[in-house]
Amino acid sequence: MRGRRAARVRPIGPHRRCVGCRQKKPQTQLLRLVGESGAVVPGKGKPGRGCWVCKEEQCAKVAVKTGQFGRAFKGKAKGPALDRLLQWIVGPGSLDGDGGHGLKS
Repeated sequence: MRGRRAARVRPIGPHRRCVGCRQKKPQTQLLRLVGESGAVVPGKGKPGRGCWVCKEEQCAKVAVKTGQFGRAFKGKAKGPALDRLLQWIVGPGSLDGDGGHGLKS
């Protein structure tokens, strides 16, 4: 059929872009980080500027190595050390760092 466009299928649920791999993924597959008192901390549900990173070690390594957290927070917050970020991603309890009230693994 000429002149007709194919319909776009919208993804279900909110999607965000990972600062490490730069891919859009469902929000549930990502960890949200916020700038708080000049430092980057886990922050699902916290107000303010935030960024998202995949819950994968490779994405965390790329984001830290290339300085993506400083860029995402426009220089107002210092990015976390890689070991700290990996603890937040694979650590015990809640994966999103909100004190056990969010996603469970």
